[in-house]
Amino acid sequence: MSAIAQDRAAAARSESGRLPANYRIPMAAALAIERIANALLRDLAFLLWPRKRPRSAARVCVYRIGNIGDMVCALPAIHAIRRAYPEAHLTLLTSPGLRGAAWTGELLEDLGWFDAIDVYHAEDIAGWRKLFAMARRLRARRFDVWIELPPALAPFRVMLRNLLLAGGTGVRWAGGWELATVRTGRQAQSESREFDDEVVRLLKITAALGIDGDDAAFPLALPARHHRRAEEILSTANLAGRRLIAIAPGAKRPTNRWPTERFIEVARRFAARGFGIAIIGGASERELCARVETGAGGDLAVNLAGRCSVPESCAVLARCDLLICNDSGVQHLAAAMGTRCVSIFAARDLGLRWRPHGSGHVAIRKWVPCHTCLLEVCPYDNRCVGLITVDEVAAAAERILRSASEPGSDGACASHTESEIRLRSA
Repeated sequence: MSAIAQDRAAAARSESGRLPANYRIPMAAALAIERIANALLRDLAFLLWPRKRPRSAARVCVYRIGNIGDMVCALPAIHAIRRAYPEAHLTLLTSPGLRGAAWTGELLEDLGWFDAIDVYHAEDIAGWRKLFAMARRLRARRFDVWIELPPALAPFRVMLRNLLLAGGTGVRWAGGWELATVRTGRQAQSESREFDDEVVRLLKITAALGIDGDDAAFPLALPARHHRRAEEILSTANLAGRRLIAIAPGAKRPTNRWPTERFIEVARRFAARGFGIAIIGGASERELCARVETGAGGDLAVNLAGRCSVPESCAVLARCDLLICNDSGVQHLAAAMGTRCVSIFAARDLGLRWRPHGSGHVAIRKWVPCHTCLLEVCPYDNRCVGLITVDEVAAAAERILRSASEPGSDGACASHTESEIRLRSA
């Protein structure tokens, strides 16, 4: 991954070829835990399914859970599985988490890749008794192949549980379990390792199973009705034919939220230059997005929160020159539609592994002493994301807009290919 402002530790490593002394022990421990855990998962899977993966199968199950971003990032890997088994009855086993959580049901159905989508909620498998009941229900499906695409944060115990769940279904062959997050030495990992984005990570899992894939599923091919609906909404807001910038001020995790007043200032700046502002969000974010709409001033901003389905939001994003957002599922919808992003990242996770997939995006993240905390709520008032200024975000957006308008440009920013990392403040 290219970087404009590298972390000092990464720079030291690149110059000396060695990790800084204070990182060596935690990094060695993290790598050892990761290798041992994944070796145990592979060995157990081999004991249960010693044969090679069948090249043909009548019934295939793909197991992937998560919210909007998790599911969108898995689509290229799922597309690869669909191509590997073009004649199979393909079932997606999935869960958005607790009841009421947002997920991508209509979008998944529109793709036409699945013969069945089996949705459950976290409450449905709370406890071994419910888990065994689920295994019995799935056993009746008589799957030939089971492929798990595990969440990035899934701990070893969940991997083990899911492996045993697959075994309980009586499937002929199963695979895909790979631990991606080791919490030991996480700060050393963030400052010393380069992480694949989630799309690439999952494609590597399928490749290890002998299923080659790529991101040819992007941009997603939506049914025409969603594009028509998007144009109707924009026309009603008097934004038809106007250059658009999407802004998504929401995020599932409080730690990932850039201050709303800064989104308002960014929206105001671009609206003053004649850009239409499409404010994207879910139904629970209507009030938040309404604040941005009002704050942008004039009549060039429209609040679409709760007015669009997920596929319709994708169609709106496809019409936009770029998206400015937090680290949230919307950035992955935009990337899946070929729209470039300025993504504002907290320093809570390992590196920038949740950056949007593809070229031409800008991901901005600041260094703080408590980085890579993996917390859901910050005890320091979101200090890291608060260090990112309106001027920085506006300048990143300008670079994307300028590069897209240059003659002969494919829209990728000339200064970088994937992401801009700002890890240490001056």
